[in-house]
Amino acid sequence: MASQSGALPVDEYERVFAILDACSQAEALDAFKNALMGALHEHYDCLNTTFFTGPTFVTAFSDPNPVVTGRITPVIDEYQARWYPKDVFASAQSRAALSKNPAISANKLGGLATDSVNYLQDFLYRKQLHSASVIHLDLANDCHGLVGLFDSEGREPDRARLHAMGLLSKQLSNLAKLLPGQPLPSWRECLSPRQIELAELVADGHTNEEIASILNLGVDTVKKYVSRVFVATRVRNRAELVKLVYVGTNGYQQEMA
Repeated sequence: MASQSGALPVDEYERVFAILDACSQAEALDAFKNALMGALHEHYDCLNTTFFTGPTFVTAFSDPNPVVTGRITPVIDEYQARWYPKDVFASAQSRAALSKNPAISANKLGGLATDSVNYLQDFLYRKQLHSASVIHLDLANDCHGLVGLFDSEGREPDRARLHAMGLLSKQLSNLAKLLPGQPLPSWRECLSPRQIELAELVADGHTNEEIASILNLGVDTVKKYVSRVFVATRVRNRAELVKLVYVGTNGYQQEMA
């Protein structure tokens, strides 16, 4: 177990370095994904993995071309057709936890909504995937990567492993940001990094209260930030902001076209 100082067992550091080494030669995001999946299989003994990407956190879960391995492969169609909006890691609780630690385990999330509980019980567990963890990555152009690790025997990563995965996330993000990623939507250019994060949360359907919890802000502060984002992006309401984030257009842009 990791000590209070944050030190890890030597073998955990060795695994982190080995995974980074395996990914460091990738010249494009697709090659990076495949290298990471192979390294997780070899060094974490994790045969059931996913790699989703998207321009916002929640849209990553609807990635039409995710990389999947092991037991995920025969069930990905069902996931994409029915379950991705209910994914436990797409929940507000998960987003709040990942804002503090870039690697988390599903069994550490409390207060889950019914949809998230049903996802675990009626999808993952039914498919003999009895433990689930996720690593969040920052990709090029502020896009998001979500790496899922699932175990058919219910083996959960311990505290040291989650700590190691968190360290791994930061270094993998540094590598991934240098690779060709998704195009940069023009609306981002007029917002600060904090405002971009808030705009994504609004577009992903989070309430002001949920955003306040995720960003560790007061609800009144969130309301002020939302208003400033509306002004900066020249949208009139949340519906127009959703369209802007997901499609890249708003009413003002259409009028000027």
